[in-house]
Parts: sequence; structure tokens; C-alpha cells
Amino acid sequence: MGAPQVTIETITVTRPLKVIAFTCCFITVILMVAATSTADWMIAEGWREGLFMQCINVGAPTPLPFDMAEEVGCGKARGASYLRGAAALVIIGLIFDFFGTFLTGLGLRSTDPNKKYKYYRVAIYALILSLIALLLAAIIYPVQFSKDLANAKEKDGGVVEPQIFKGSLDFDGDGILDIVDDDDDNDGLDDHEDDDDDNDGIKDDVDEDDDNDGVPDDEDGNPEDFDGDGIPNDEDEDDDGDGIDDAEDDDDDNDGYADSVDKDDDNDGIPDIMETDTDGDGEMDGVDNNDGINDEDDDDFDNDGIPDDEDEDDDGDGIADDVDDDDDNDGIPDDIDDDNEGEEDEELDTDGDNIPDSADADDDGDGVPDDEDEDDDNDGIDDDDEAGGARTYTFGFGYGATWGSIILIFASVVLLICDRESEEIFYKERQVEEEEEEEENGEA
Repeated sequence: MGAPQVTIETITVTRPLKVIAFTCCFITVILMVAATSTADWMIAEGWREGLFMQCINVGAPTPLPFDMAEEVGCGKARGASYLRGAAALVIIGLIFDFFGTFLTGLGLRSTDPNKKYKYYRVAIYALILSLIALLLAAIIYPVQFSKDLANAKEKDGGVVEPQIFKGSLDFDGDGILDIVDDDDDNDGLDDHEDDDDDNDGIKDDVDEDDDNDGVPDDEDGNPEDFDGDGIPNDEDEDDDGDGIDDAEDDDDDNDGYADSVDKDDDNDGIPDIMETDTDGDGEMDGVDNNDGINDEDDDDFDNDGIPDDEDEDDDGDGIADDVDDDDDNDGIPDDIDDDNEGEEDEELDTDGDNIPDSADADDDGDGVPDDEDEDDDNDGIDDDDEAGGARTYTFGFGYGATWGSIILIFASVVLLICDRESEEIFYKERQVEEEEEEEENGEA
């Protein structure tokens, strides 16, 4: 019997902890791809933004912060430096995360101990870099965002509204909006007598686009008959057909926004200020500096031809300003309304209990303390929706996914470091001669 011969077999055993690390890394790649493409990093009141996109919804309080356009829909994200920096860090983190995941997978498949060592070590370095980049982005973005939002303009009580009318507002281009123009097509015939409003040669009763604005009539809101009941709005006691007379209805167009904050009460796509002529001079308030509304552009409040700085009776109520207790006729006595511009000051007493609102724990006297009352002045509008209300926001999917990825990458790095790659390789000795003799004896 000769000396036994021994051969060494290499056995590779897949380590479960490394499989877990690879699975975590794979999940983070998917999460970060989704987080990068979403606009749900910061979700505010009626609008949201991500690293590369921002979206405005109907009903968002105005003015929108960061000088964002008051247009419904999604578009390119803001150009703020910290937003671009966060986006760059996230992209870098995603690239290194993918690279680390790929190398971890190669390490699991390799049977060469030297290659395994290299794959895992480089994967650890890549994942650590990814971790740092994502962590910086997750800290920088919300911190700077909250600072900028705190410095944004106060809400003015208005909202971003849907616009059902997107065609021409001045068909004949004569400078008079169609809503107040008696002859929209400027053909010399009043609209109520004209059977071809857009003068296109097709009678209105068979014309699918009466005003030729590019919007079919069945999709084009009728500003003269909002509810389509055949009764013109100026004769209809219930413009929106909701069963509540307009005189008692605080939402004339039934769009969910109270008229007090709605800039387009009849939802015809034309701002109220361009449809209202307060002083009846034929000039809409939007372009009329002397419209009878006491604003900063109006230098003749009562429209008597005498500038207010020379007029002894600014509001035209027959009481000289020096004896008038309410010079601007805004309902706030001058001893409270010091600026006489219709703006409330800190001495306003909403409930008339002789305690100024600034010192009154219950401004509207409804028995609910202001710190618990959602409508301090009892005007039917939640305080958060009124001008000056605090701006709020929450973190969305993109931000949450980033933090989830940070945690998973950290766990993967710990697992790869603690689970030694040498334990995946085992060596087994086998005596070749003895096994061969046994096979020969068995055959005999």
C-alpha cells in the first residue's frame, strides 16, 4: 500500500449577513431612484416640491412663497442654491450606492478569496461615501427650506383657483373685456341682437364655438349664466344653482372657496376686480384708481373731484373730517383706526367688550379661548386661511425615502465590516488512494 495521496477541495459558503447587506443596498437603490424623481419632498399648503420638480394645486394660499407662479400644474423646481446642492448630493449618493451594491453582488458570486476581499472592501468605501452624501442632503435641504419659508410673504387670504376659461377675454381686441363689451366682435350689432357673436359666418345656434376662442362651447364656461339654467347671472337669484340665494350664499360659484377669499366669485376665469365697477363710472376697479375703494392708489376716496389731502370730507358722508369719528367710513372708529386706511391696528376690539384684541383672550367673545379657537374673529374663515396665517409644511415621500435609505446603507456597511469575508471560504482534505482501493475491493 503506497502513501496516501491527499487533495484539497475549496468550498464556498454564502454568508447570510452579506446577503442581507446586499438586499438592503438593492432596496436603497430603488428607493433613491423614486425619491429623486418625485416632487413629494416638501408638502406645503396646496403645493409641493422635490429636487427637480414643483407642483401647484388648486386652492393653494396666495401669494405663493419663493415667487412661484400662481399656475396650477407641475413644472421645473426652483433655482435656489441649496436645492441644487441637495440634488447634486443625492445624485452622487445614488451613484455610489449603486456602485457599492453592484460590488457586493460580485463579492457574493466570486469564488476567489482575493477578489472577494477587494470587492467587499471597495463596496464598503463606496457605501460610506453614499451615506455621507445622502446625510448632508437630508440635513441641508429642510434646514434652509424652513428658513426661506419663514421669510416668505404673509398669506393675503386669496387662493390659486381653477380656470375653466382659457380662450380670448377680448375677442375684438378693442381693449374692453368681453364680459363688459356690448359688442364682442365689433361688428356694430349688440351681442344680445347678434346671432353670430364671433362673426365667423356660422350662426350661434349651430356654431360649436360661439366666441371663437378655441374652446368648444360645451367645455367653455358661460360667464353670463354660470349654472346654465337659462337665466342670466344678473337676473338669477342663485347663480350657482345650489339652492341658496346669492344674497345668503358665501360661495357664489360653489367651488369650495368662500367669496371672502375667492378672487373670482363666479369662477368664469375673470378676476372679480375686472368685473366690478364700484363707482359706476364704466371703468373696472382693476384699472380705476378712483373707484370708491379706499386703497393706496385712490387719492379721491369719495370721487367728488377734490383730492383727499384737500377734501374736508374724505368719505363724502356729510360730516367734516375734523368732527367725523370715522373719516374713511370703514366702520372702525378713528380712535381705534389711527391710519384711516381701513387697516386694523392693535387696538381693534372685535367683540366690543372694551378689551383690545391685543389683550383679549377671546377676541370674538364666543366663549372659546383664542388659543383653542380655529376662528378667532368668528368671520367664518379659519385663522390659518386668513391673511397672515402661519405657513406650514410636512415631509413627503422623497425625504422619508432618503432617511430610510440612510438607515439601510448604514446597516449594510456594519454587516459588511463585521462579517469577515474569509469565513466564506473553506478547505477540505480528501485521501485519493484509500478511496480508490476501496472502490477496487468493492468491484472484486
